[in-house]
Amino acid sequence: MAQSAVSETAVVKDNGIRKPFLSSPSSDSPLSDFKLDLRASTTISTSSDSLLRGHKLQSTYHVYHKRESHRLISPTIDRSKERFWGPTTKESKEKRKARKEAESIKKDTSGKIPEDAKSAVDQEGGSFFLHTPYLAFHDPPRVLYVGNSKHCVPAVLIHSSFLWRTWKLQFGRSLATPGVLDPRGVVCWQHNGGDKQALKADDRKLKGYKVRTWRLWGETGKSYVHDVTANRKAGTGPDPDIIDQKMSPVSADEVVYLKWTSPFSRDTRRYHFQYAGIDFYWKGTGTVKESRTCGFCLRYNHLKLVARLPMYHEIKQESATQPEVCLGKYTCSIAARKSGKIELYEGAIWHLMAEYMPAALSDLNLDAQGEKEENGEGTQLAQVQSVKRTRLYHVIVSTAMCMMIGEKQKRETIRQILEAAVSEGAGGGGG
Repeated sequence: MAQSAVSETAVVKDNGIRKPFLSSPSSDSPLSDFKLDLRASTTISTSSDSLLRGHKLQSTYHVYHKRESHRLISPTIDRSKERFWGPTTKESKEKRKARKEAESIKKDTSGKIPEDAKSAVDQEGGSFFLHTPYLAFHDPPRVLYVGNSKHCVPAVLIHSSFLWRTWKLQFGRSLATPGVLDPRGVVCWQHNGGDKQALKADDRKLKGYKVRTWRLWGETGKSYVHDVTANRKAGTGPDPDIIDQKMSPVSADEVVYLKWTSPFSRDTRRYHFQYAGIDFYWKGTGTVKESRTCGFCLRYNHLKLVARLPMYHEIKQESATQPEVCLGKYTCSIAARKSGKIELYEGAIWHLMAEYMPAALSDLNLDAQGEKEENGEGTQLAQVQSVKRTRLYHVIVSTAMCMMIGEKQKRETIRQILEAAVSEGAGGGGG
């Protein structure tokens, strides 16, 4: 019997209920009888416990601009930034005032945020924050934090490349070690992995940045740079550019590459990355749309994330097309201060991990098959929702931001080229 969505009972495999064809190639259902599209409307089986009823195993994140270059990925809606022209001047001033008051409360007498106060509350909200540090004549990586500010726990370093062809993502618990990232939001020089050749030979090594004696306007970490300069002149305090030989530089635990696969083809909106042996693709979709005024102009800006499942020998003889599972979608927004909306389907992600990459659930200390009958389906629902703490979930969020930034920059570049061509043509015509 064909289904368009996998029931939650099927996802967690409770009480011996048969899992769908995804579980094994020897399932009774043939491939043609099962749609491998685990959609957002993850349904609840009629045999499920009442505790599971009414829950949708998906999360919606709204991506808002913070200043010019930073992004807040939040599950809550900011009504002021949903407008076409963004928040009013009065609303912006009130938010800045509230933010400064909150920061002054967190700071101690030394003007620094204590380690034990680093956004314990912020991390519980399920938000992410993408910080883009700026250093003149350098291209430091962006940092994805688990929380709603750069004072939260760093999870990913995102390196861009020329013409958006490749994005390198460095993951690791060591990134959250105090002192690895300085207040500028970049890796300190103490943890520099070496010169260009050493960094190229081992992509897990981190690239550090020195604190210069001068600073251009707009660079991040203004107060930190001033403090370091003052300490150097006074001869007091540690110098972050002096390497302590007793300390060894940390490195990332894992590296994932996101690649723009087909820049000169009909499938230009296509990005690929591989994790735990599974191929993932961000690619264009027409199943979502911006419903507001002028939303039709964004019809080619929406994308979806699919995982291409491995094919068994029996299936290869029947069909040459690899089955795909939809794990999320991105809908671009017409609002000036909002990039768009990301929908991630935790039920589909958890089921994919349990079936094809159980090792990815090792950090959660959970049974990949979810067979904990003594705790009931409430525990099983918690297991499905716990995918937000996995490395794969952070990979998905970070690749979504890479794709989002790359697509926007490409559109801006094309617009500037067209404007320059029109202005040149107009100038020549009047000549």
